[in-house]
This record gives sequence, structure tokens and C-alpha cells, in this order.
Amino acid sequence: MDIINKKRIALFFSILLAVMAGAYVINVISTPKAAPLKPVDENAPATYVTVRDSEGNVILETGIPVHEKDEYISDTNIHYVIISVSGNQAVAQVKENQSSLNEEQDSPSGLLANSSVAVPAQGFFGGRGRHTVIYHTHSDECYLPTSGTLSRPGNGDIYKVGEAFRDAMEMGGISTTHSYKKHDPHNINAYSRSRRTAVQLLKEQPDAVFDVHRDSAPREAYLTIVNGVEIGRVMIVIGRSNPNMQTNLAYAKRIKAEADKLHPGLMRGIFMGQGDYNQDLYPTSLLFEVGTENSTLDEAEKSIRCLADAIIRVPIK
Repeated sequence: MDIINKKRIALFFSILLAVMAGAYVINVISTPKAAPLKPVDENAPATYVTVRDSEGNVILETGIPVHEKDEYISDTNIHYVIISVSGNQAVAQVKENQSSLNEEQDSPSGLLANSSVAVPAQGFFGGRGRHTVIYHTHSDECYLPTSGTLSRPGNGDIYKVGEAFRDAMEMGGISTTHSYKKHDPHNINAYSRSRRTAVQLLKEQPDAVFDVHRDSAPREAYLTIVNGVEIGRVMIVIGRSNPNMQTNLAYAKRIKAEADKLHPGLMRGIFMGQGDYNQDLYPTSLLFEVGTENSTLDEAEKSIRCLADAIIRVPIK
């Protein structure tokens, strides 16, 4: 009797397994295949924020995070404050309308008034005896029209912009260290990683510290013509969370004022955003956005040379 029961139990489980296997096969055959997941497009256009004034006019397009109470001094020196942000749209109102930045310059008047963007800084050595340092928090940043990519981790086009900056500064008599330290990945912790680089560079006791980036915005937002040549504009970024930001801002204003005289149209303005961008480390530490992802590398290199042309004429006070 036990043998018969065991055979029945074995037969039952055999039939059960056969039914389950058959059901699985039928389900696989009859169910349509799911479409494969699309790979993440690393070169998809980055999002940017459009800032409008109270009348709806676009005053700024930038990939920099924008928050309420951030401020922006436009290319024409109109001082705005951000009053509301909703998604990728923001509204600003005029805080102060200036006819000039009211910052006196010590450079010779009229010097290089008609200089060519191809060879700025040549023949002027007002920077002798000074030293600056350059680094890149976002070391992956590239210019899409030139490289076909927005990001190349650890070896972005931005290093070439830094090289052009260094060469132009040294041509103007300012010794310059250009750091190739990598701070990838491009995420919220990049500034913590680059802070260590900045601290290391400060051991050189520089007169100024520059963090060079490129923005994310339409090409037209940064495109300008200087001396008949298309170049990318430059925006200076200041961190509002820096308790000594007014000192950094004063230096930024002097640079913009000088650039406005030498190369009208070069400067896109000064943005004062939430955060400190490691500028709390040094009173003459600035962040430059040189062109946008849609600018060419050539445009960015030309613009940074023009920027150097102005910096070498601005004394450190």
C-alpha cells in the first residue's frame, strides 16, 4: 500500500511540474517582447533657466542654478534681484540701475582701444610681479560644436580654455599656474573636491584665483562680436554664501569695467548665486563662465584671451 501511495504522489508532482513548465513556455511565446530601454543620451541638451524682468523681457539664460534672492548685474550694468523661480523660469526686478560700475581703473586710458582679439595682451606688461592660479571644478566640460560631446570626464575642452588663459596672462607679465587636477564626476560634490585643489594652489600665495567653466544656454545667449570676430561672452559668478562676498564682488566689478572699455560686448555680466563656489577661501577668487556648451572652442579661447587683456590692467587692491 505504501508503495502504491508513493507512486501516486510521485506521479502527481510529475504532472504538476509538467503543467507549470508548459504554462511558462506558452507565456514566453505568447507575450510580446518589451522594447529595450533606451540608453541615456549623455549629449542631450542641458536644461537652463530663463530669467525675465517684470515686463517679460529675457535678461538672462543660464545653466547655473537660480534661486530667489540671487542677483544679476547685466552687461549694461542694470542690477537685478531674483524675486521668483518656477521650474526653469524666473522673474527678476531692478534693484539698482547704474550708469557705470563706478570703479576707477588704474590702467592707462585708451590703451589697446582698437586691439585685435587675435593677439590681446601683447605689448603690455602691466601685470609684472603678480601671480595667479587657474583650475577647473568641472573638468569634463566640452564645447559641442567642436568636440561633438558635452562632457569628456577628466579631459574636457575647458582645459584648453585654461591653457589659452594662462598663456595670455603670462604674455601680459603675470606668472600663472594652470592646474590639470580632475574633479569628476560632474555632480554636487565637485566643489568639495575642487576645494582641495584650491587650498593647495593657495600655498603659492597668488594675487588671484580663477575657476574656469562654460555655461549651458543657447549659443545666442553668449555670442558676441568683438573687433569683427565672433567670440563667446564671459560671465563672472560670485557666491552669495561667502560672508566676504563684497570683496570678491568689488574685484569682479573692476574686471568688468576694464573689459567693457577694452572689448565692449565681451562681458555678459555678473551673477551672484546661492553657494560660495569656494570663494570664501580668498578675497580675489572668481568663477568665469566662458561661452556655452553650444559655443565653439575657438570662440571660447578668443574670449578668454580678451578677458586676460582686461585682468592684467586691473590692480589688486
